[in-house]
Amino acid sequence: MGVPLAALTVFTCQGALTLLAAYLGVFLTDPMIGEISAAGGVLIMGLGLVKRLWVANCPPALFIAPLVVAILTMMGVGF
Repeated sequence: MGVPLAALTVFTCQGALTLLAAYLGVFLTDPMIGEISAAGGVLIMGLGLVKRLWVANCPPALFIAPLVVAILTMMGVGF
């Protein structure tokens, strides 16, 4: 019973993230997506290398990275 319930939970979460990404993909530019990928890579490396890293503190970086790109683009900094 545990495995089907876990599979349903994972399917629901992954499906919601996929739908959210498809919706937000219209608003994100290529440099924003690149920075989100870079931040995600650093987070994954940090989780693998640092044993006492608080996982709950990490996801805001995935939202801050595209905001920084948008602000810098508005200020005239090219990517």
